[in-house]
Amino acid sequence: MLSTSYVGRSLPTTPPVTVTAESVTRFAEALGLADTGLVPPTYLISLTLPAADRLIDDPDFGLDWSRVLHREQRFAYHRELRAGAEVTCTVTVESIKTVAGNDLLALRTEVNDAEGLAAEVWTTLFVGAAEEQSAGGPA
Repeated sequence: MLSTSYVGRSLPTTPPVTVTAESVTRFAEALGLADTGLVPPTYLISLTLPAADRLIDDPDFGLDWSRVLHREQRFAYHRELRAGAEVTCTVTVESIKTVAGNDLLALRTEVNDAEGLAAEVWTTLFVGAAEEQSAGGPA
């Protein structure tokens, strides 16, 4: 089970990352989209998911990545991002809900550029219970 003491906690802001034309093109091609030079709406997942790596690496949090399923993703752009923008990401653990021994982890990531808040990304992950816990045995 995940440590609920992390709810409301924000991870340290990531170092600035430059959105490159090459990374935008590769992302668009991977989705089968034409390269229009615009950042695809879901591109930010390539920045926000790695920003949460500290949770994966934190043994006190209790996240077993092998038991994770991606459940939901939502994006809110406050302005368009373009290649060349330098952005940082700040991940906040919004909630952890336990349902039938499984955890639902909700994260919100703020994506900031030189002008301030550019976008917000919400991610919900399903974290399956350990086998002995889901089988009714001790965790």
